[in-house]
Amino acid sequence: MKDIYFAGGCFWGTEHYIRQFEGVKKTATGYANGSLPNPAYEQVYTDLTGHVECVRVTYDPEVISLATLCRLFFRSIDPLLKDRQGNDVGTRYRTGIYWCCDEDRFVVEEVYMTVQARYDSPLMVEKCPLDCFYPAEDYHQDYLLKNPDGYCHLSPAELQFARTYARITKALRAYSDEEKKVVLPRFFKTGKGEYGEGDRFIGVVVPNTRKVAKEFSLASWEVIEALLESEWHECRLCALLILVERYKKHPEETVRFYLSHTQGINNWDLVDLSAPYILGRHLTGSADREVLYTLAGSDNMWEQRIAVVSTLALIRDNQFEDTMRLAGMFLDTRHDLMHKAVGWMLREVGKRDERTLTDFLDKHCLQMPRIMLRYSIEKFSPARRAHYMRRPC
Repeated sequence: MKDIYFAGGCFWGTEHYIRQFEGVKKTATGYANGSLPNPAYEQVYTDLTGHVECVRVTYDPEVISLATLCRLFFRSIDPLLKDRQGNDVGTRYRTGIYWCCDEDRFVVEEVYMTVQARYDSPLMVEKCPLDCFYPAEDYHQDYLLKNPDGYCHLSPAELQFARTYARITKALRAYSDEEKKVVLPRFFKTGKGEYGEGDRFIGVVVPNTRKVAKEFSLASWEVIEALLESEWHECRLCALLILVERYKKHPEETVRFYLSHTQGINNWDLVDLSAPYILGRHLTGSADREVLYTLAGSDNMWEQRIAVVSTLALIRDNQFEDTMRLAGMFLDTRHDLMHKAVGWMLREVGKRDERTLTDFLDKHCLQMPRIMLRYSIEKFSPARRAHYMRRPC
C-alpha cells in the first residue's frame, strides 16, 4: 500500500469523491503543511496556521496507479482557482498534491505538466513534499457517509462520474482471470522496447469486456475519456467499445471525440476493434477522406494503423481506392505491425476484387516487406503464393 495526499477544497467532498475508486483502500481527512502542531478545526478555520484541508489516500498500486489517481483528482477541481473551490474561500481551501517520496514526485509532475498543457493560464495547484499531516476530528471523517445529505462543494455530475467510473472498473475486475493476466502482457508485447511497452492487463477476455461496455453504453463522455487515459488495457478497450455503440446514434460527435483521443488507442487490438466501426464507417458516406492521410502522415504508428485499418469499412463497401493508395505509402515502413495491417487490408481487397490486388502485387511485390506480401496473398493457391514469394516477380 502507498499514500498520497490531495487537497481539493473542502475535504468532505474530496474524500467522498476519491474513495469511490477501485484500489483506494482507506481515506482520512486532516490538516497538512501548516505551522501549528495538532491544530483544531477552529484554528485552521482562521487561515492563520497555514494548514490546508487535505485527504490522505491509501491505495493499492497494483489496482490503481498514482498517475491515474492524480488524473482523477484533477477532474474534481478547478485547477485555475487560487485559495477557492466551489463556495469555499480561504487558504485552507487551496488545492494541492503532496507526496512522501521522490519516486512519487516524478509521477505527480508528469501528470501536472500534461494538465498544464490544456490551459493558457498557470495552474494554481500546489505540488510539493508533504511536510506534516494531522488527522481531523472524528466528525470530519467519512462525513458524507455519515451525513448523505450534508454539504458537498462537488457537483452531482462530478460525484456521478466517480461512481460510474468506479462501477466500470469494478465490473471489469470481476471478470479478471489469473492466467490471462500472465499471458496477455506477453501476447501484446509489453516488455521494454516492445510496441506495447508499459501496457497493463487486468486479465479480461474481449467478450467479457464487451459485456461491460454494453452495460455502461450510456456512460458520459467524461467517463469514456477517463477510461481512455487508464493504464489498464481493458479499460481503454471498454471505452472504445462504448464509442462503437455511441457512434450509431451520435456519429459526428463520436468521430470528433475518437480523433481527439488517439493517444489512448495504443495497441493493435484497440485500433482494430474500433477504427473500422467508427472512422471507417463514417467515411463510407463521405467524399472527403483527407483525415486518413493526415493520420497516415503521423509519426505515431498507432495513428498510421488507424488510417489503414479504417479502410476495412470502405473495402466492405467495395471502395478500394484509399486502401490501395495507403498501401503504396507504407511500402517502406519499418513497423511489422504496419506490414501486417497493410497486408491484411490488401487481402480483404483481393477477396472482393482479385484483379485490383494482383495489379498492385505485379507492380510492387519486389518492394513489399515480406510479411506484408505474405499476408496479402494468404488466400491464393499454393502455386500462386509461391509465384509471388519468389523474387523477382
